[in-house]
Amino acid sequence: MTPKQKKDLLTRLLVIGVIALLLVIAFDVRTSTISHRVQSVTREILAPVQKWSINTMTWWRDTFETIKSFQNIREENASLKEHNTLLIQAYSQLETVQAENERLRKDLEYKKQHPQYEIVIAKIIGWPLSGRAGNFILGLGKKDGIDVDMVAVTPTGILGKIVHVTDNTAELMLLTNSSSSIGARIMPAGYLCVINGQGAEESDLKLTFLAIEAEIEIGDPVFTSGLSDFYPEGLAIGTIKEIEMDPSGMHKTALVEPSVSFSTIFEVMVLSDIKEVEPIIPAKDEVSQP
Repeated sequence: MTPKQKKDLLTRLLVIGVIALLLVIAFDVRTSTISHRVQSVTREILAPVQKWSINTMTWWRDTFETIKSFQNIREENASLKEHNTLLIQAYSQLETVQAENERLRKDLEYKKQHPQYEIVIAKIIGWPLSGRAGNFILGLGKKDGIDVDMVAVTPTGILGKIVHVTDNTAELMLLTNSSSSIGARIMPAGYLCVINGQGAEESDLKLTFLAIEAEIEIGDPVFTSGLSDFYPEGLAIGTIKEIEMDPSGMHKTALVEPSVSFSTIFEVMVLSDIKEVEPIIPAKDEVSQP
């Protein structure tokens, strides 16, 4: 049955119902007996219509309640999602604050352990427009006391040195830069060597010019030697990761894993001034041999 046919049928039933009610009223005026009979017949005729009407009304009521329930659930779900988002944001902010506090704590601890350094903390704000790999741009410059050849560190080790400054920014060349070269000393034996960067694509540093008779082991720490006009003595560079023989056969080489994770730092400590202090790392001949 089509919707139009259903509508026509409903109209007919309503008309019949109205006529039946009129008949009941008419007969009720003349005789109660006839009226009673007519009422009975009318009830029988109208019963299906009344039942259908009640069922329809019940269906619509239940449908409305269901829709209302779904709407309430949807609103509650949206509220829970919003609350969950706020909780995630609050947790993220808490983690950020905790991480910031931890960095500040380590910076402060480093300052206390190294009173010989005047330290300026600078944020990393980007990379050079020239695309030089292995360099950072810092958010401090000449106005903040930053100058060329100043050394930058983190609490875990050395990063590199300043190679260019403007009034408000500074360019930091990292140890991983292929142009970077630094004198170093391997502990505990104190052997001298040179540490070179291998480019931004290679995170490990290259240790060269190590005496062929040098007895070193994987895991030995490497520090700045102090035999430089720029890098003070005793700054952590990294640890020996792999030992090799130079192709010339004249000296040993090695790979050094940096003490600093260059990809995860947000700020650096620039050593703006270095006071005269006692040597941090003893010379090789001062180290007691077993």
